[in-house]
Amino acid sequence: MISLAIIFALFMIISIFYLITAIRYGSLIVKNLFSTKVILALWVSIASSTIVMAISLLFGIPLSWVLAHKDFKSKSVIETLIVDVPHSFPPGVVGTVYLLMFQSSDLFGMILEALGFQLINTFWAMILVKTFISAPFLVSILTAKLRDIRKSELEIIAKSLGASDFKVFITITYPLSKKTIVAGSARCWARALGEIAGTIVFAGAIIPGITQTMPAIIVFEAQTSLPEALTLALILASFSITILVILKVIMERSD
Repeated sequence: MISLAIIFALFMIISIFYLITAIRYGSLIVKNLFSTKVILALWVSIASSTIVMAISLLFGIPLSWVLAHKDFKSKSVIETLIVDVPHSFPPGVVGTVYLLMFQSSDLFGMILEALGFQLINTFWAMILVKTFISAPFLVSILTAKLRDIRKSELEIIAKSLGASDFKVFITITYPLSKKTIVAGSARCWARALGEIAGTIVFAGAIIPGITQTMPAIIVFEAQTSLPEALTLALILASFSITILVILKVIMERSD
């Protein structure tokens, strides 16, 4: 049993850290790091992922609270559809579904067209796909934590003393779930950063400074130049790891 665990752990670790071998392409890393294409793609990737994280927090926290505290008919089915299914949904399929939903001949597409708004192949198309794919990572982990807090009955005790739902959330629920919210947000952000298939289908992912992300460039470059793709992957991974580490340090210092 231990041997199998060690083998799998080594497989995962080696797969992750083999990216460091891209250091041998030092000059190529420097060239790409300061290229306009990469700077714009990094900006689009980080900005879109941060917006997705913000949207996920805005809607995901209330959704998690409802799933954890309210009991209603078909709750398990609804939770499966909005949390579990998106986890297993192929991203390319998500992009295709939205492409169908928002084409000019469909209801949603006609409504947007009447309002003078074009969604397909835009920055906000990318946000829509990334939110569908990434938000469940936050909702899933936070719902589980809120259920544990509910079982502790601390919230019930506070309500019995006259505290409102809002006050209970601010004074008990939030402090006890703060770390989980941060962890879920980080997972959501990281998943959004790495999303590619759905954004290529629905947002195009080829317009510099608007829809072209780092993962998209890496995928396209991998078809013609592995060293180029590897150095770009190293740059993206470095930025991602750095931001996640900073987020964790800030969280630990806030305790």
